[in-house]
Amino acid sequence: MKTDAIIRTLWLFAFVSAAIPADATPFSVVTTPTSAEQGKPIHISLFDSSVASLEAADFWLVFDSNVFSDFSAATGSATTGFSLVAGTPVAAGGSLVEVAVSLATFGAPVDGLAGSLVDVSFLIKPNAALGDSELYFEAKPFSDYAIPSTSGWVTVMAAQVPEPVSAMLLGIGMLALATVFRRRS
Repeated sequence: MKTDAIIRTLWLFAFVSAAIPADATPFSVVTTPTSAEQGKPIHISLFDSSVASLEAADFWLVFDSNVFSDFSAATGSATTGFSLVAGTPVAAGGSLVEVAVSLATFGAPVDGLAGSLVDVSFLIKPNAALGDSELYFEAKPFSDYAIPSTSGWVTVMAAQVPEPVSAMLLGIGMLALATVFRRRS
């Protein structure tokens, strides 16, 4: 093989290996708890089981604004010491909203850990529709850290009626029944 062909082949391998994303293991969305009542807070984490050479990441979080409100984000267990910038929620079509999130460190890259990259908190709206609601994370184009589209589900349950109100309604019902029976006799 000629020297020129060898050099071109080496450059091709160097270019292709630089284009391959650093992550090789699946990501997951961890929801604590997996279901919550209307009007209650919920915490969601983007978990990476094998963080590899993480210096910076730019990604979107997409969620349903009819279900979730009061968005806040913090660095996760694998990104302590990183700076985090979360943008303002922007309409993404229908009731979906997307938030741009950026993580970066000025220190050494994080490598060989398993943990959450970002921890997100929401409040489930008091009038949110009951059932499952999906949210997902996805890397922005040209992000330094490739995060595939990773989704999670939250089950919205009906808020429970406080006990004193139930007892009061029962008492009013019993009083109404007693009044009806007293009038008949």
